[in-house]
Amino acid sequence: MRILAIHPSDELYGADRVLLEAAGILTGSGVVHVLLPLDVDYPEHLLTQALEQRGIAVSHADLPILRRDYLRLRALPGLARRSWRTWAGLRRSRPDVVYLSTSAALLVAPLARLVGARVVVHVHETWGRSERLLLGPMLRACTAVLAVSAAVAERLPGSVTVVHNGFEMPEVPPGDAAAVRSGLGVPPGALVALVASRWNAWKGHDVLLQAWAGLSRPDLHLVILGAPPPSGGSVDVPALVSELADPGRVHVVGPRDDVAAWVRASDVVLVPSTRPDPLPTIAIEAAGLGRAVVASADGGLRDIVEAGVTGALVAAGDVAGWTAALEALDAAVLTRQGGAARDRFERMFTLAAFAERFTAALTPVLGDGTAERSEGEVR
Repeated sequence: MRILAIHPSDELYGADRVLLEAAGILTGSGVVHVLLPLDVDYPEHLLTQALEQRGIAVSHADLPILRRDYLRLRALPGLARRSWRTWAGLRRSRPDVVYLSTSAALLVAPLARLVGARVVVHVHETWGRSERLLLGPMLRACTAVLAVSAAVAERLPGSVTVVHNGFEMPEVPPGDAAAVRSGLGVPPGALVALVASRWNAWKGHDVLLQAWAGLSRPDLHLVILGAPPPSGGSVDVPALVSELADPGRVHVVGPRDDVAAWVRASDVVLVPSTRPDPLPTIAIEAAGLGRAVVASADGGLRDIVEAGVTGALVAAGDVAGWTAALEALDAAVLTRQGGAARDRFERMFTLAAFAERFTAALTPVLGDGTAERSEGEVR
Protein backbone atom coordinates (compact mmCIF):
# COMPACT_ATOMS: atom_id res chain seq x y z
CA MET A 1 0.00 0.00 0.00
CA ARG A 2 1.26 3.45 -0.89
CA ILE A 3 0.59 6.10 1.75
CA LEU A 4 1.19 9.80 1.16
CA ALA A 5 1.31 12.07 4.21
CA ILE A 6 0.94 15.82 3.74
CA HIS A 7 1.97 18.24 6.49
CA PRO A 8 1.99 22.08 6.52
CA SER A 9 5.29 22.86 8.28
CA ASP A 10 8.87 21.71 8.76
CA GLU A 11 9.42 22.30 12.48
CA LEU A 12 9.24 20.13 15.60
CA TYR A 13 6.40 21.62 17.60
CA GLY A 14 3.25 19.75 18.67
CA ALA A 15 1.56 18.81 15.39
CA ASP A 16 4.94 18.23 13.74
CA ARG A 17 5.90 15.69 16.39
CA VAL A 18 2.54 13.96 16.02
CA LEU A 19 3.14 13.69 12.26
CA LEU A 20 6.54 12.16 12.96
CA GLU A 21 4.99 9.46 15.16
CA ALA A 22 2.01 8.92 12.87
CA ALA A 23 4.29 8.42 9.87
CA GLY A 24 6.25 5.82 11.80
CA ILE A 25 3.07 3.94 12.69
CA LEU A 26 1.84 4.08 9.08
CA THR A 27 5.05 2.40 7.85
CA GLY A 28 3.59 -0.78 9.35
CA SER A 29 0.85 -0.67 6.69
CA GLY A 30 2.80 0.30 3.59
CA VAL A 31 5.34 2.58 1.96
CA VAL A 32 5.08 6.06 3.44
CA HIS A 33 6.20 9.25 1.74
CA VAL A 34 5.87 12.63 3.48
CA LEU A 35 5.36 15.84 1.53
CA LEU A 36 6.25 19.15 3.23
CA PRO A 37 5.59 22.67 1.88
CA LEU A 38 7.88 25.13 0.11
CA ASP A 39 5.87 28.32 0.65
CA VAL A 40 7.27 29.10 4.12
CA ASP A 41 10.99 29.14 4.85
CA TYR A 42 11.96 26.75 7.64
CA PRO A 43 15.75 27.12 7.54
CA GLU A 44 16.54 24.33 10.01
CA HIS A 45 14.17 21.75 8.46
CA LEU A 46 13.87 20.00 11.81
CA LEU A 47 10.99 17.70 10.81
CA THR A 48 12.76 16.71 7.59
CA GLN A 49 15.82 15.72 9.59
CA ALA A 50 13.78 13.74 12.11
CA LEU A 51 11.90 11.86 9.37
CA GLU A 52 15.08 11.02 7.50
CA GLN A 53 16.71 9.78 10.70
CA ARG A 54 13.85 7.28 10.97
CA GLY A 55 14.25 6.20 7.36
CA ILE A 56 10.99 7.79 6.20
CA ALA A 57 11.04 9.28 2.69
CA VAL A 58 10.39 13.02 2.63
CA SER A 59 10.34 15.66 -0.08
CA HIS A 60 9.14 19.23 -0.51
CA ALA A 61 6.49 20.54 -2.88
CA ASP A 62 4.47 23.67 -3.60
CA LEU A 63 1.42 22.45 -1.69
CA PRO A 64 -1.97 24.22 -1.39
CA ILE A 65 -1.78 24.78 2.34
CA LEU A 66 -4.64 26.88 3.70
CA ARG A 67 -2.93 29.76 5.47
CA ARG A 68 -4.82 32.91 6.43
CA ASP A 69 -2.66 35.06 4.14
CA TYR A 70 -3.75 32.94 1.15
CA LEU A 71 -7.45 33.55 1.70
CA ARG A 72 -7.21 37.11 0.39
CA LEU A 73 -8.44 37.75 -3.13
CA ARG A 74 -5.03 38.52 -4.60
CA ALA A 75 -3.58 35.27 -3.21
CA LEU A 76 -6.26 32.95 -4.63
CA PRO A 77 -4.64 32.50 -8.10
CA GLY A 78 -1.48 31.22 -6.41
CA LEU A 79 -3.50 28.82 -4.28
CA ALA A 80 -5.26 27.59 -7.44
CA ARG A 81 -1.90 26.96 -9.14
CA ARG A 82 -0.66 24.97 -6.16
CA SER A 83 -3.86 22.92 -6.21
CA TRP A 84 -3.45 22.13 -9.91
CA ARG A 85 0.17 21.04 -9.45
CA THR A 86 -0.75 18.90 -6.47
CA TRP A 87 -3.57 17.20 -8.38
CA ALA A 88 -1.18 16.51 -11.27
CA GLY A 89 1.30 14.99 -8.83
CA LEU A 90 -1.38 12.81 -7.29
CA ARG A 91 -2.40 11.57 -10.74
CA ARG A 92 1.19 10.52 -11.41
CA SER A 93 1.85 8.87 -8.05
CA ARG A 94 -1.58 7.26 -7.48
CA PRO A 95 -1.40 6.84 -3.68
CA ASP A 96 -3.78 4.40 -2.04
CA VAL A 97 -4.20 6.51 1.10
CA VAL A 98 -3.56 10.21 1.68
CA TYR A 99 -3.06 11.24 5.31
CA LEU A 100 -3.59 14.97 5.94
CA SER A 101 -1.96 15.72 9.27
CA THR A 102 -3.92 18.93 9.98
CA SER A 103 -6.99 20.64 8.57
CA ALA A 104 -4.70 23.22 6.94
CA ALA A 105 -4.06 20.55 4.28
CA LEU A 106 -7.76 19.87 3.64
CA LEU A 107 -7.74 21.39 0.16
CA VAL A 108 -5.92 18.22 -0.91
CA ALA A 109 -8.83 15.98 0.18
CA PRO A 110 -11.10 16.41 -2.88
CA LEU A 111 -8.04 16.30 -5.17
CA ALA A 112 -7.00 12.97 -3.68
CA ARG A 113 -10.49 11.52 -3.98
CA LEU A 114 -10.52 12.45 -7.67
CA VAL A 115 -7.61 10.05 -8.22
CA GLY A 116 -9.25 7.27 -6.19
CA ALA A 117 -7.34 7.58 -2.93
CA ARG A 118 -8.86 7.15 0.50
CA VAL A 119 -8.32 10.25 2.64
CA VAL A 120 -7.73 10.61 6.37
CA VAL A 121 -7.60 14.03 8.03
CA HIS A 122 -6.20 14.52 11.52
CA VAL A 123 -7.68 17.75 12.92
CA HIS A 124 -5.52 19.62 15.43
CA GLU A 125 -7.39 22.90 15.20
CA THR A 126 -10.51 24.14 16.97
CA TRP A 127 -13.00 25.12 14.26
CA GLY A 128 -15.23 28.14 14.45
CA ARG A 129 -18.06 29.21 12.16
CA SER A 130 -15.74 30.36 9.36
CA GLU A 131 -13.84 27.06 9.35
CA ARG A 132 -17.06 25.09 9.20
CA LEU A 133 -18.25 27.14 6.23
CA LEU A 134 -14.94 26.99 4.37
CA LEU A 135 -13.65 23.54 5.29
CA GLY A 136 -16.85 21.61 5.93
CA PRO A 137 -17.38 20.67 2.25
CA MET A 138 -13.78 19.43 2.04
CA LEU A 139 -14.26 17.36 5.18
CA ARG A 140 -16.99 15.41 3.38
CA ALA A 141 -14.35 14.21 0.92
CA CYS A 142 -12.52 12.41 3.74
CA THR A 143 -12.88 8.71 4.42
CA ALA A 144 -12.04 9.14 8.13
CA VAL A 145 -11.78 12.14 10.43
CA LEU A 146 -9.63 12.12 13.57
CA ALA A 147 -9.60 14.85 16.25
CA VAL A 148 -6.98 15.40 18.93
CA SER A 149 -9.45 16.16 21.72
CA ALA A 150 -13.12 16.09 22.63
CA ALA A 151 -13.19 19.89 22.36
CA VAL A 152 -11.98 19.70 18.75
CA ALA A 153 -14.35 16.84 17.87
CA GLU A 154 -17.47 18.56 19.17
CA ARG A 155 -17.04 21.41 16.65
CA LEU A 156 -16.68 19.16 13.62
CA PRO A 157 -19.60 17.94 11.51
CA GLY A 158 -20.19 14.25 10.92
CA SER A 159 -18.54 11.20 12.45
CA VAL A 160 -15.27 11.95 14.25
CA THR A 161 -12.90 9.73 16.25
CA VAL A 162 -10.96 11.28 19.15
CA VAL A 163 -7.31 10.21 19.22
CA HIS A 164 -5.35 11.96 21.93
CA ASN A 165 -1.74 12.70 21.04
CA GLY A 166 0.92 10.66 22.78
CA PHE A 167 4.62 11.14 23.34
CA GLU A 168 7.67 9.30 24.56
CA MET A 169 9.30 11.46 27.19
CA PRO A 170 13.09 11.78 27.16
CA GLU A 171 15.21 11.06 30.19
CA VAL A 172 16.44 14.26 31.83
CA PRO A 173 19.52 13.84 34.05
CA PRO A 174 19.05 15.65 37.39
CA GLY A 175 22.16 17.67 36.69
CA ASP A 176 20.60 19.20 33.57
CA ALA A 177 17.62 20.58 35.48
CA ALA A 178 19.87 21.81 38.27
CA ALA A 179 22.08 23.56 35.72
CA VAL A 180 19.05 25.34 34.25
CA ARG A 181 18.01 26.73 37.63
CA SER A 182 21.57 27.70 38.48
CA GLY A 183 21.98 29.46 35.13
CA LEU A 184 18.88 31.52 35.80
CA GLY A 185 20.15 32.59 39.18
CA VAL A 186 17.08 31.26 40.97
CA PRO A 187 17.70 31.25 44.75
CA PRO A 188 17.05 28.11 46.84
CA GLY A 189 13.44 27.79 47.91
CA ALA A 190 12.06 29.88 45.04
CA LEU A 191 9.32 28.50 42.80
CA VAL A 192 9.81 28.46 39.02
CA ALA A 193 6.84 28.66 36.65
CA LEU A 194 7.40 27.89 32.97
CA VAL A 195 5.47 28.93 29.86
CA ALA A 196 6.71 27.37 26.62
CA SER A 197 4.99 27.97 23.29
CA ARG A 198 5.05 30.09 20.18
CA TRP A 199 4.31 33.71 21.00
CA ASN A 200 1.06 33.64 19.01
CA ALA A 201 -1.40 36.40 19.80
CA TRP A 202 -3.84 33.89 21.35
CA LYS A 203 -1.37 31.96 23.52
CA GLY A 204 -2.08 34.33 26.42
CA HIS A 205 1.36 35.77 27.17
CA ASP A 206 -0.18 39.23 27.52
CA VAL A 207 -2.79 37.98 30.00
CA LEU A 208 -0.17 36.10 32.01
CA LEU A 209 2.16 39.09 32.22
CA GLN A 210 -0.70 41.37 33.28
CA ALA A 211 -1.50 38.86 36.01
CA TRP A 212 2.17 38.69 36.94
CA ALA A 213 2.26 42.46 37.38
CA GLY A 214 -0.37 42.12 40.13
CA LEU A 215 1.55 39.56 42.21
CA SER A 216 2.62 40.36 45.75
CA ARG A 217 4.88 37.34 46.35
CA PRO A 218 8.63 37.70 45.69
CA ASP A 219 9.54 34.00 45.65
CA LEU A 220 8.10 33.19 42.21
CA HIS A 221 10.16 33.24 39.00
CA LEU A 222 8.70 33.03 35.48
CA VAL A 223 10.60 31.45 32.58
CA ILE A 224 9.37 32.09 29.01
CA LEU A 225 10.52 29.85 26.17
CA GLY A 226 9.55 30.22 22.51
CA ALA A 227 9.60 32.81 19.75
CA PRO A 228 7.18 34.63 17.43
CA PRO A 229 5.48 32.42 14.81
CA PRO A 230 6.72 32.63 11.19
CA SER A 231 3.30 33.96 10.14
CA GLY A 232 0.13 35.23 11.79
CA GLY A 233 -0.44 37.51 14.76
CA SER A 234 2.09 37.51 17.58
CA VAL A 235 2.89 39.17 20.91
CA ASP A 236 6.11 41.10 21.58
CA VAL A 237 6.99 39.25 24.77
CA PRO A 238 10.31 41.03 25.52
CA ALA A 239 8.57 44.41 25.21
CA LEU A 240 5.81 43.35 27.62
CA VAL A 241 8.36 42.09 30.12
CA SER A 242 10.35 45.34 29.91
CA GLU A 243 7.24 47.24 30.96
CA LEU A 244 6.93 45.33 34.25
CA ALA A 245 7.78 47.19 37.44
CA ASP A 246 10.07 44.31 38.50
CA PRO A 247 11.21 42.39 35.40
CA GLY A 248 14.14 40.72 37.18
CA ARG A 249 12.17 37.59 38.07
CA VAL A 250 10.93 37.06 34.50
CA HIS A 251 13.44 35.25 32.28
CA VAL A 252 12.82 35.42 28.52
CA VAL A 253 14.94 32.55 27.20
CA GLY A 254 13.69 32.20 23.62
CA PRO A 255 13.48 28.98 21.59
CA ARG A 256 15.14 25.86 23.03
CA ASP A 257 15.65 22.32 21.78
CA ASP A 258 15.99 20.92 25.33
CA VAL A 259 12.48 21.83 26.50
CA ALA A 260 12.27 18.72 28.70
CA ALA A 261 15.18 19.94 30.85
CA TRP A 262 13.43 23.28 31.33
CA VAL A 263 10.20 21.54 32.31
CA ARG A 264 12.06 19.44 34.89
CA ALA A 265 13.77 22.57 36.20
CA SER A 266 10.39 24.18 36.83
CA ASP A 267 7.88 23.58 39.61
CA VAL A 268 4.77 24.23 37.51
CA VAL A 269 3.93 24.73 33.84
CA LEU A 270 1.52 27.45 32.73
CA VAL A 271 -0.71 27.37 29.62
CA PRO A 272 -2.69 30.65 29.52
CA SER A 273 -4.27 30.36 26.05
CA THR A 274 -7.03 32.89 25.43
CA ARG A 275 -8.95 30.84 22.88
CA PRO A 276 -9.61 27.08 22.81
CA ASP A 277 -6.25 25.33 22.51
CA PRO A 278 -6.87 22.00 20.76
CA LEU A 279 -4.43 19.83 22.77
CA PRO A 280 -1.23 21.72 23.63
CA THR A 281 1.82 19.48 23.63
CA ILE A 282 3.56 21.34 26.43
CA ALA A 283 0.77 20.45 28.86
CA ILE A 284 1.14 16.76 28.00
CA GLU A 285 4.93 16.96 28.25
CA ALA A 286 4.65 18.62 31.65
CA ALA A 287 2.43 15.79 32.90
CA GLY A 288 4.82 13.20 31.46
CA LEU A 289 7.69 14.82 33.33
CA GLY A 290 5.77 14.95 36.60
CA ARG A 291 4.85 18.61 36.67
CA ALA A 292 1.53 20.15 37.62
CA VAL A 293 -0.14 22.37 35.03
CA VAL A 294 -2.12 25.57 35.55
CA ALA A 295 -4.06 26.20 32.36
CA SER A 296 -7.01 27.95 30.79
CA ALA A 297 -10.27 26.08 31.34
CA ASP A 298 -10.99 25.74 27.66
CA GLY A 299 -10.40 23.47 24.66
CA GLY A 300 -8.34 20.32 24.93
CA LEU A 301 -6.69 21.49 28.14
CA ARG A 302 -9.75 20.10 29.90
CA ASP A 303 -8.77 16.65 28.55
CA ILE A 304 -5.28 16.99 30.05
CA VAL A 305 -5.67 18.83 33.36
CA GLU A 306 -7.87 17.48 36.15
CA ALA A 307 -8.57 20.52 38.30
CA GLY A 308 -7.44 20.10 41.90
CA VAL A 309 -5.77 16.77 41.10
CA THR A 310 -3.11 17.36 38.42
CA GLY A 311 -3.15 21.16 38.48
CA ALA A 312 -5.62 24.00 38.20
CA LEU A 313 -7.91 25.52 35.55
CA VAL A 314 -8.48 29.27 35.18
CA ALA A 315 -11.10 30.99 33.04
CA ALA A 316 -9.49 31.94 29.72
CA GLY A 317 -8.39 35.58 29.62
CA ASP A 318 -9.18 36.19 33.31
CA VAL A 319 -6.28 38.33 34.54
CA ALA A 320 -7.50 38.43 38.13
CA GLY A 321 -8.05 34.66 38.06
CA TRP A 322 -4.50 34.08 36.88
CA THR A 323 -3.11 36.38 39.56
CA ALA A 324 -5.04 34.42 42.21
CA ALA A 325 -3.84 31.08 40.81
CA LEU A 326 -0.22 32.24 40.87
CA GLU A 327 -0.57 33.61 44.41
CA ALA A 328 -1.95 30.24 45.53
CA LEU A 329 0.96 28.12 44.24
CA ASP A 330 2.39 25.92 46.99
CA ALA A 331 5.45 23.69 46.66
CA ALA A 332 4.01 20.68 48.52
CA VAL A 333 0.74 20.80 46.57
CA LEU A 334 2.60 21.10 43.26
CA THR A 335 4.72 18.06 44.10
CA ARG A 336 1.62 16.00 44.86
CA GLN A 337 -0.18 17.19 41.74
CA GLY A 338 2.90 16.49 39.62
CA GLY A 339 2.83 12.85 40.71
CA ALA A 340 -0.86 12.60 39.84
CA ALA A 341 -0.17 14.25 36.46
CA ARG A 342 2.45 11.61 35.69
CA ASP A 343 -0.03 8.84 36.51
CA ARG A 344 -2.62 10.43 34.19
CA PHE A 345 0.00 10.69 31.44
CA GLU A 346 0.77 6.97 31.73
CA ARG A 347 -2.91 6.13 31.34
CA MET A 348 -3.77 8.49 28.48
CA PHE A 349 -0.87 10.14 26.69
CA THR A 350 1.99 7.72 26.14
CA LEU A 351 3.21 6.93 22.65
CA ALA A 352 1.94 3.36 23.09
CA ALA A 353 -1.54 4.63 23.93
CA PHE A 354 -1.49 6.95 20.90
CA ALA A 355 -0.32 4.15 18.60
CA GLU A 356 -3.12 1.86 19.80
CA ARG A 357 -5.83 4.50 19.30
CA PHE A 358 -4.42 5.72 15.98
CA THR A 359 -4.13 2.20 14.56
CA ALA A 360 -7.64 1.26 15.69
CA ALA A 361 -9.12 4.40 14.14
CA LEU A 362 -7.43 3.77 10.78
CA THR A 363 -7.98 0.01 10.53
CA PRO A 364 -11.17 0.46 8.43
CA VAL A 365 -9.21 2.67 6.01
CA LEU A 366 -5.95 0.75 5.83
CA GLY A 367 -7.38 -2.75 6.08
CA ASP A 368 -8.98 -2.91 2.60
CA GLY A 369 -5.74 -2.82 0.61
CA THR A 370 -5.38 -2.00 -3.07
CA ALA A 371 -3.41 -4.91 -4.45
CA GLU A 372 -4.22 -4.08 -8.04
CA ARG A 373 -1.85 -1.11 -8.02
CA SER A 374 1.83 -1.55 -8.75
CA GLU A 375 4.52 -1.54 -6.07
CA GLY A 376 6.69 1.51 -5.49
CA GLU A 377 7.01 4.72 -3.59
CA VAL A 378 4.86 7.78 -3.99
CA ARG A 379 6.95 10.45 -5.72
